[in-house]
Amino acid sequence: MDPLRILDRSDMGQPRRPSEFYKWVMAKFSQLAATDEAKAFARSGAVLPKKFYDEVFPLAIFAEREFAARDDVLVQPNLDNDNFDGRITVGTGSNAKTMFVEITYAKVGYDESLRMEFLCREGHVSLTGPVSSSGRKGWPNRKIHVEDEAVSHLAMLENYLVIVRERLKEKTRSCHGRNHVLVVAVDDHLPLRQPSDVDQLRSAASSWLSELTLDFGRLVFLGMAGNLYLSYDLED
Repeated sequence: MDPLRILDRSDMGQPRRPSEFYKWVMAKFSQLAATDEAKAFARSGAVLPKKFYDEVFPLAIFAEREFAARDDVLVQPNLDNDNFDGRITVGTGSNAKTMFVEITYAKVGYDESLRMEFLCREGHVSLTGPVSSSGRKGWPNRKIHVEDEAVSHLAMLENYLVIVRERLKEKTRSCHGRNHVLVVAVDDHLPLRQPSDVDQLRSAASSWLSELTLDFGRLVFLGMAGNLYLSYDLED
């Protein structure tokens, strides 16, 4: 199969029930990892795979976690440049309610793009070592260096919590409203993998929410490994 045809904009934007949506996303996930060509497309930074990993995938995990096998819920990714990344309709007829989901991924996008570029070229990459580059992307003199360096888990966690707070701070600049849920996609594979790490995040979140004003009805920290889930009501 042509890797460029794995993701279709029209298909990605279709409304689906939570369980169907989750199965569809995981099937696409497998297809994007099935061949070297598909992996290259997945790591390319092109619009559709970037949307898929940064917005559609977290939306599917969130909807599955919130609504599981309910048949009266429809989930629809929003691929346009609006102030939400997904629409979830709960209920039917006159009793239906709409939830708008804004997703932000707690990661350093530039560092990740450099690691992906290095991975595509070398076939391997350190997830923790410092990364640097010289030369513009696509130029013959382009160089990327990723140190094969281990870091302490405590240092990794402290650095990651700074990144999470920055993502929250960025969202204080936007207006959404009580029908909008802010989902912060977090890494519960490396920095937030232990129960004590989650306790640290929970404690930090209490402090952040006392300092930052977020115009959302709810805030959810959502682990991309499927383990972490913390929800905060912001309406008060």
